[in-house]
Amino acid sequence: MQRFRSFCAFLLALAAPAGLLHAREVSGQPAPVVDGARATWPVGLDGPYLVATVAALEGDDAVAATAFRQAAEVAPGQPALLRRAFLYSALAGDDSAVALAARLPGQALAELVQGNAAVRAAQWTDALAHYDGARKDALLATIRPLLEAWTLLGAGQGERALAGLEPLAADRDLGGYYAVHAALIARAAGWPDRAARYEHAALATPAAGHDLFTVLVLGHWLIGQGQREQALHLVDGLLAGAPGLSLSRQGIVAAMDRAPPATPKQGIAQAYVFLSGLVGQEVARMPDPSGRLAHDVGLRDMRMLLLRFALGLDPAVGQARLMLSALQYEGGHAAAARDTLAAAAADDPLATVIQLQLARLDAATGRWDEANAALGRLAAAQPDQPRIWETLGDLQSDRQDWQGAEASYTRAIAALGHLTGDDWQLLFGRAVAYDRLDRWPQAQADLERALALAPGEVLVMNYLGYSLVQQGRELPRAESLLRRAVALEPQNAAIRDSLGWALVRQGHVAEGVELLERAAEQTPEDQAVNYHLGVAYQESGRLREAVNQWHFAQGLPPSDPGDAQRISAALADAARSVHQVEPPVQAQSGQKKD
Repeated sequence: MQRFRSFCAFLLALAAPAGLLHAREVSGQPAPVVDGARATWPVGLDGPYLVATVAALEGDDAVAATAFRQAAEVAPGQPALLRRAFLYSALAGDDSAVALAARLPGQALAELVQGNAAVRAAQWTDALAHYDGARKDALLATIRPLLEAWTLLGAGQGERALAGLEPLAADRDLGGYYAVHAALIARAAGWPDRAARYEHAALATPAAGHDLFTVLVLGHWLIGQGQREQALHLVDGLLAGAPGLSLSRQGIVAAMDRAPPATPKQGIAQAYVFLSGLVGQEVARMPDPSGRLAHDVGLRDMRMLLLRFALGLDPAVGQARLMLSALQYEGGHAAAARDTLAAAAADDPLATVIQLQLARLDAATGRWDEANAALGRLAAAQPDQPRIWETLGDLQSDRQDWQGAEASYTRAIAALGHLTGDDWQLLFGRAVAYDRLDRWPQAQADLERALALAPGEVLVMNYLGYSLVQQGRELPRAESLLRRAVALEPQNAAIRDSLGWALVRQGHVAEGVELLERAAEQTPEDQAVNYHLGVAYQESGRLREAVNQWHFAQGLPPSDPGDAQRISAALADAARSVHQVEPPVQAQSGQKKD
């Protein structure tokens, strides 16, 4: 599922920041099991509060919302419970968030929820008042003018709406985006000439065509002007920066022939999607102290809220569904992610991407037959699309259908033609399939190509190095590969085990024992690691400890059918080498011996 997670990361930045939502609270109490299907608990405050806290920690917003609402009813004098009940109700997309928001005057998110509800009810004066009530929140500064402009249009005040956007359309960074919204508002108000002026301005900006919404609006206008080729050029520019959307090129082009969204609800929904994308870009630029990218849960919650707002106003925004689904999957909720995508419109511009992602989620939730059928339909409709074949290969690998996986990866590689960058993953996937089919020369060739594309990829170094060790071939080179991998990921137990095994096989037993003991301490339930450590003890002349280690390994779940056979053979050989072997001591795996 590594490629699936990579694609989710891409989806999270699909649309193009200052304030932070409070992060989820952390409880020091032991976590009970929360059953989202039947969220029942004892009456009183302690039961619902504990369930709510655990559900919040686990990212189950629906259960957290229900439990916090019950807790707030039991203890109405505690404003913190009310705020949490509102927050998680909004995160879950629960309609009760509107009533709770009314009890939190002046809070930015509560004002947005009420403003959105007023827009849905066409209560424009109330909507303006609530959006204005959220004015102090700096995060909303980017889209507040859009919220107000679309609401003014709904109230029949097109001139005021455009007056608010006019100066922003000249902004160096986001001017094109504001100009696109201004063009839609002008057209909806019946002023096509003014709309054309804004469309010209948007098209002239450097960022023109960098997000799907802008491409659809400007592409529709260009086609209306008889400039279809320029419209298609916009689409190709979008796909160059977002190649994951290439599956839906036909859908995007078809959508440009339809009138773009131009109601207040649709315009405001697009603004929320845009802001969620901007927040995602900020997250990607925020390193934590270790140098890795930060994934602040408060920012993730804010993104989810914005996407919930968008879908509450316009459920047909497939882009919002893709982004929300990716966030849910990354949070460990594959079933919820699947449900989000399953509600997408069949004619959405991104329908093919949505169907591919839905197939991946079907596989992630155990719906193998549905996933396989969906991928088959996609492959039949677009047989030259490599990502469809790649996904099918991933699914077949997960099911250990190695012949099917090899064929699918081969189709993907052929469709791509020239491989670059992350395409090493395709070669790696096929190499594993070749290896499991006992076709090592082809497997090694693919691993070597993958390593040439990604010289610093430890997954490839480890697989190639370990495989060479297992075959007793090119041991010095295998050691060199594995030492490089350990240097890049010194805490990776699997790589440490591989290097330790390579050293033992070359007679460098002392260093190998040290590495293998550390690997076994990190992964005590790994059968292969414990087998390797037993061999290392045997090579060190510590037969009793080797036998103990193999007996321990024998009781672990097999990681490879061959490991169980090797352990049995090692024990049989040990029994033959001495007249009597003392009963094994049940030592803990990886524990250093005296």
